[in-house]
Amino acid sequence: MVTVITKFEAKDDASTTELLGIFQKLLQETPMEKGYISYEILSVKETLNTFYIIEKWNSEKDLQNHASLIEDKGYASQTVSLLKNKIENTILQTLN
Repeated sequence: MVTVITKFEAKDDASTTELLGIFQKLLQETPMEKGYISYEILSVKETLNTFYIIEKWNSEKDLQNHASLIEDKGYASQTVSLLKNKIENTILQTLN
């Protein structure tokens, strides 16, 4: 199993609104992908323009396929222009 945490920081309120639209699409589409375990989008309580996606996949290959789909559908390129900073991904592995 592979767990990924991705941080997104929208540059302004309008960007936050657009980003939330993309997140809604991902919440609907991602569960249908092969290897999907879970996909959760969270916001930081004190900073409403900061978000984290925590996702779990059966394998790194499933994660890579998901990343390719995001690229192919244009979500990645749409997201870049909405962010203050570069997207931060942290890939975690289970130790037990």
